Amino acid sequence: MPEESLRGRVVQAIRQAIFSGVLAPGQRLTERELVELTGVSRTSVREALRHLQALGLLETGRGRGLRVASLDRDSVQHIYEVRAALEPTAAELFVKRASDAEVDELLRLPDPLPDDLEQRLEAMYHVDELLVRGARNPILAEILESLHTRIHALRRVSLSIPGRREASEREYDEIFAAIRARDPKRAERASRRHVRAAAQAALQAVELLEPRRP
Repeated sequence: MPEESLRGRVVQAIRQAIFSGVLAPGQRLTERELVELTGVSRTSVREALRHLQALGLLETGRGRGLRVASLDRDSVQHIYEVRAALEPTAAELFVKRASDAEVDELLRLPDPLPDDLEQRLEAMYHVDELLVRGARNPILAEILESLHTRIHALRRVSLSIPGRREASEREYDEIFAAIRARDPKRAERASRRHVRAAAQAALQAVELLEPRRP
C-alpha cells in the first residue's frame, strides 16, 4: 500500500478514536501504541501525527510526545467563535450550491434524530459532513473539519444538559426547513442560532468536565 494511503489510514483511525471518545482530551499518545494499533510503520505514524497536530487535534504534552488537544473553557470559546463565523456560511452555500441529490440525502436523515446517543452523534456528524461537502468550498471544509472533530467529543456531555436534546432537535428542524425551502439566508440565520445555542451548551459541558477551582 502506498505510504500516503498508510498515513491516511492512521489519520482516519485517530480521528475516529477522538470522535468516539476512545481517545479523550488530554490523553497522551505514543508511537509504539499507534504502531501496534494500526500495524503501519513508524514513519507513517509520525507523518499522520504531524498532520493531526497541524489540524489542531493534537498538541505537545508535558515532556516529550503528543496528546489529544485539551478542551478548556478558553479553547472551546475560541473554537465556537470561529464556528459561529463559518458554519452559517456553510449552510448558506449549501442551499446555493448543493445538488438536488445532496439536498435529498440530507433531508432523508431521521426526523427526529435517534434517541440512542451513539446513533444521534453519528447523525449529527453526518449533517456536518453533508453541509460542508455541499458548500463546495475546500478552504471552508478544511477549517470546519478540524473544528467538528475537536468539538464532537463535547457533544456527549452537552447533550446530557437538561433540555439540550430537545432544543437541538428544534434547531435542526429550522435548518432543514430552510434547506427544504431552498432559502439560503433563512438557512444561514437558523444555523447561526444553532451554533450560538451549541456554544452555550459546550461551555456548560466544559464546566462539568473540568470544574473551576475556587
